[in-house]
Amino acid sequence: MKNGLKIESLTPALPHPMGKGETVSASWQVRDGQLLNTLLGKTNFSRAVPSLVKWERVGGFPLILFALICLTFNGFCADTEYKLVRIETLTNAVRVRLPLTDVTGKVRVKEKSSEGFGRPVAPSKVSLGKKHYLEWQIGYDLTNTNSPSVVPEIRFLRNGETKYGHELSKMVLEAVRLGLISTNQLVREIEALKKVQPSEFEENQTVQVEISTNNAADGFQSAIQRLPQFTKTTPHGWVQIQLKQKQRAVGYQAMVYVCLPMNEVLTPDGSPRKSGSARFKETVYYDFTRANAAFLLDIIHAFGIASQQHNEDVRKILGKILETAGR
Repeated sequence: MKNGLKIESLTPALPHPMGKGETVSASWQVRDGQLLNTLLGKTNFSRAVPSLVKWERVGGFPLILFALICLTFNGFCADTEYKLVRIETLTNAVRVRLPLTDVTGKVRVKEKSSEGFGRPVAPSKVSLGKKHYLEWQIGYDLTNTNSPSVVPEIRFLRNGETKYGHELSKMVLEAVRLGLISTNQLVREIEALKKVQPSEFEENQTVQVEISTNNAADGFQSAIQRLPQFTKTTPHGWVQIQLKQKQRAVGYQAMVYVCLPMNEVLTPDGSPRKSGSARFKETVYYDFTRANAAFLLDIIHAFGIASQQHNEDVRKILGKILETAGR
């Protein structure tokens, strides 16, 4: 048990006025999902089209292709928006919107398991209830301000590169503004993170490999790799620090996951979500209120003991939040 964490192991419409030779009606009323039908129904393919783009005559294929491209782009934009984790502020809560069926993204549905690591499930094929939870790979910064969950006023440097507060940063800032977390609590957290020793960082824990003395079938030898994992459980959810192999470098990196029980998530109207399989592109919500605001501090502390870099970043972010809150 370290810092309250249990240590475990883990194996289009035209953009110009209508001109001579155009046969496309300027009074189109195009509804979502009807662009292709509208084009096919409203366009006379045998006559000339816009003289402003110097087309003499075209057949039906280019416009059909154009319609298909528009529909594809429409779908891509809708899919990108669905996958976003959005943070919004209510009167007495910080609300997080999470995608429920984005199985390849940052938020996945898992089923609780006896060893505490969880098993991924297909949310649309399983009745989601008390034994399931959302595993959210939460972040705290971005290199740009394109996300709706970015806080531009929280800006800091890492190795000469400008970073902007994101997700966790916005949640903590809004929690302070609402009075869910006090500035004194942030000051105490900064002081606590300064005292974390290098040996306590999860990224510095030993990766154990057990090699069997007996050969497996056909001359293969079996081995088991054990990666350390830190977990802190609260009445409102739990936070985990997992070691993952770096994708673009050699070694391991510590990743922080926020785990939210399905019986704690809400529907868009703020009511508890009923048990049942997920609908197509269903979204759910989680509220941080005065009752569970301490859970935010646990998430902050998880980053603080995950790695030296996370520790330094989080302290910078908390300092920026204190500056912003004091204005």
